[in-house]
Amino acid sequence: MASSFATMSSVGYFTLSGSHTMDKKFLGSSRRLSSFASISSNSFGGGKQNVILQKKCSPRVRAMAKELYFNKDGSAIKKLQTGGNKLADLVGVTLGPKGRNVVLESKYGKRVVELEDPVENIGARLVRQAASKTNDLAGDGTTTSVVLAQGLITEGIKVVAAGANPVQITRGIENATKALVAELKLMSKEVEDSELADVAAVSAGNNYEVGYMIAEAMSKVGRKGVVTLEE
Repeated sequence: MASSFATMSSVGYFTLSGSHTMDKKFLGSSRRLSSFASISSNSFGGGKQNVILQKKCSPRVRAMAKELYFNKDGSAIKKLQTGGNKLADLVGVTLGPKGRNVVLESKYGKRVVELEDPVENIGARLVRQAASKTNDLAGDGTTTSVVLAQGLITEGIKVVAAGANPVQITRGIENATKALVAELKLMSKEVEDSELADVAAVSAGNNYEVGYMIAEAMSKVGRKGVVTLEE
């Protein structure tokens, strides 16, 4: 009598010869083996009995652990402020007509400041987000927004440490912002076509040659036109 048994386990393959029926559970000290036997064919007479052990895998998926920081002793807020100050001190020197140049490493075509400390890097990202929103709304003023964000963070941390309510501070900043924007609109004046060259020259690093080129292009396409530069 010959029988073929297929047995699942976590060891390799091996063949067993004999003339009797087997159905065993194999146990190891370092591995857990699960097995089952099923008769696939029966025949009478002399023959071989095949027992096939196949490897059974149980994959495990592990997610990356998140680091949690609690502001129990004020260390998390200090690190956030440190990261924001590092970015603001770097970008702030470029502010205004007398601003200086800053050399940044470019990765993947983008000039992004990444800090080694994860909490400080979050603080830098918060300040960078303020600059990005300003650029989306106004098209300029990113350096000014970074410097203002640094000042707001510094003074906000001081008053919070003195016992002020952070929610009330946020609402006060929002109300003051609305009042300042309304006042600035009353003080502002429309730029004349003759002044476009001066404005463009300041944006181009006091390069009046580039400023005149931009002013000439804007005069041809209009205030709402689009100027495309090609090399």
